[in-house]
Amino acid sequence: MIRDHLKLQVIVILWGFTAVLGELLTLPALGIVAWRTGLAAFCILLWLRHRIRVSYKNALIFIATGFVISGHWITFFLAVKVANVSICMIGVATLSLWTAILEPLIIKDRKFRPVDMLFGSVTVIGVSIIYRSELEYSNGFLIAIFSAFLAAVFTVINSFHIEKANHYVITFYEMLGASLFASVFLLLKDGSIPIPEGSLDWLWIMILAVFCTVVAYSQYVELLKRLSVFTINFANNLEPVYGIALAALFFQEHKTLNLGFYLGSLIIITSICLYPIVRRKVARRTA
Repeated sequence: MIRDHLKLQVIVILWGFTAVLGELLTLPALGIVAWRTGLAAFCILLWLRHRIRVSYKNALIFIATGFVISGHWITFFLAVKVANVSICMIGVATLSLWTAILEPLIIKDRKFRPVDMLFGSVTVIGVSIIYRSELEYSNGFLIAIFSAFLAAVFTVINSFHIEKANHYVITFYEMLGASLFASVFLLLKDGSIPIPEGSLDWLWIMILAVFCTVVAYSQYVELLKRLSVFTINFANNLEPVYGIALAALFFQEHKTLNLGFYLGSLIIITSICLYPIVRRKVARRTA
């Protein structure tokens, strides 16, 4: 169990770095997702080859899930471009609240847990403080919150997939679906798919595809076999912490953010630290 939680933190750190990569890349949000997911699918195909075979029905289900994932990543990178890394990461922190609402509604044997809703709601308080203090970034903030909703949807959906195929196989089809969605959207919108400019753009997109997607995403799918959706998504609330720290390191964003941002961030981070302690105490009492 400790190993699983350590692995989860490594995944969250890699995902926290994706927003920085999104800022560094010159590609638009749709272009980033098209190349990120397409290259990820290609890498897995080269590695697994014939072992990617699944039933026609499962392939379609995985690809359809990829459409939702594509929507999440498109809105995620769009939020980075419209606002900045720090604002995007805090908006995504509402993931735990969306999960607390959606998980009991979609998964039949998952009961509603008041403690999950309580801590999910605490993140909303932090989010509202940030929103009021950073009105100039409000559009990007709202896009990031919608991105978090989509992330909760596909995470809950993925919990149904984990026994149907190997986690790398699931990742392949979902990345294929995500790439198809973003590519078709681009072709309909602009008539072409933008190409990364220069060696640095290619370096950033390869890091994004290999480490932040093939490695991180496939291991996240594998962890769904042992950890609950809420546990994984609540741990993902640490993504803003890593993302904001990296944004300060790379872009000095901390200099442009006001006190309300840090107060709201403190509330969210504190709730993340307290959640496992309270959850264990509640579990002992009910047992």
